[in-house]
Amino acid sequence: MPQHRMSRRTHITTHNHIIGLPHFTFAHRSIACERHPERNEDSILVDELRGLAAVFDGVGGSAAGEIASQTAARAARQRWQDILEQHHIGHKMQPYLESCNDLDLCDALQQLVLEADEQVRTEGAHKAGTDDLATTVALAAFSRQPDARDYTMVYAHVGDSRIYLLRGDEPLQRLTSDDGLLAKLVENQIINEEDALRIDQAVRTDELSDTEFSYFRLRGGITQALGGPLPPTIHIDTISIHPGDRILLCTDGIHDNLTDQEIEETLRSEPRHASARVLVERSIQRSHQERSITVRAKPDDMSAIVITCRF
Repeated sequence: MPQHRMSRRTHITTHNHIIGLPHFTFAHRSIACERHPERNEDSILVDELRGLAAVFDGVGGSAAGEIASQTAARAARQRWQDILEQHHIGHKMQPYLESCNDLDLCDALQQLVLEADEQVRTEGAHKAGTDDLATTVALAAFSRQPDARDYTMVYAHVGDSRIYLLRGDEPLQRLTSDDGLLAKLVENQIINEEDALRIDQAVRTDELSDTEFSYFRLRGGITQALGGPLPPTIHIDTISIHPGDRILLCTDGIHDNLTDQEIEETLRSEPRHASARVLVERSIQRSHQERSITVRAKPDDMSAIVITCRF
């Protein structure tokens, strides 16, 4: 059986009281691939008190992948802590951001991801004994909007780890676009966006032509990552988060096995504390299915963080 590796939560104590980001519940689960249960190349960062969450998927298929994702996670956590400490000089001390107007969140996340990239290239490479290591990242940070119950979420990603938003009766929204083969085919006008989505969400071979199936099989190839040969192009955006919203951050072990519809059904049906665990369990079940049943079955490390904005 795979070994479960849970990320450690960070706690901040101020005047002997732990102060956390209000109105949010964080649920998370990360497991190693059954083919190498002693080594999880995914890493997750869950800092509930400072309003930060991220998933990292190490690239390389060896110990270097594990080192890359762990190094990036540590660097991101430390850089976010430094940013908040600098911001709170002369302000009332809170571990999270009370007002999104007081700090350029997009610039802050740009700094954070670039620091993680640099640490993978230097510290990570030194520890791994090779510069052939890299990791994806999908990261979200939260700040309360002034005079409102709503929050701002700024999010960033590099590679093919994803961020989804589920809001009320609206369809599940994928907030990120993979740095991968399908996006490159769309960019080069070989296929259109509708065909790319259909290929990505296929369950059986009879849903695809032979050429489309070849694209499907290669869809996991990413075009950039942290620690790669070139500095990454970081995709950053912001969105308002309202009570009742659920945000999912996941590595490709989740979204390669499960379709977006299956992810949505799980997020809607499961309690907020159980949703990440159930997503991983259903991904494991799918990974065990025969190829004659589905083309999505893929043994992999699997990580999910589900953040619920409570009423």
